[in-house]
Amino acid sequence: MLRSLYSYAEPRAEASLLAHVGHHDAGVRRAVAAGLGTRLESTYRSDEAREALLTLMGDPDTDVRIAACRSVGEAGNGDPALTDAMAALLDHPERRVQLVAVYGLALHNDERCVEGADRLGQPRLGFRNEEMVCLDVAWRYQWGRDDN
Repeated sequence: MLRSLYSYAEPRAEASLLAHVGHHDAGVRRAVAAGLGTRLESTYRSDEAREALLTLMGDPDTDVRIAACRSVGEAGNGDPALTDAMAALLDHPERRVQLVAVYGLALHNDERCVEGADRLGQPRLGFRNEEMVCLDVAWRYQWGRDDN
């Protein structure tokens, strides 16, 4: 049920998700993180949702961190605390987390995505398609910036 709430960017759906931020099951927290990524056409995000996303980007479970970072990146509202939290994930020990942080920062037109992408380098063999999704957005940002 939590997975379906992401399509309802309104206070009641958000409240249902927020009730499960501290759930003991990482799969539930992952669904909450994904659900709090309000759709791009919506600008609604409460202070509680913002705080929850900050918390979830620091979750001990890697997949929860990734889901939260992806939600922040794709929501596109440019909140400095959220973009700073994404930038902090550029130093995470797991490459998957770093990739999603680069992706999210690029979607926010945040210069820090360029350095993050440079540090990651080219996509790894066997992971090219998945990694290109994240790196390509950063490279496009850089090319657009350099052309201006």
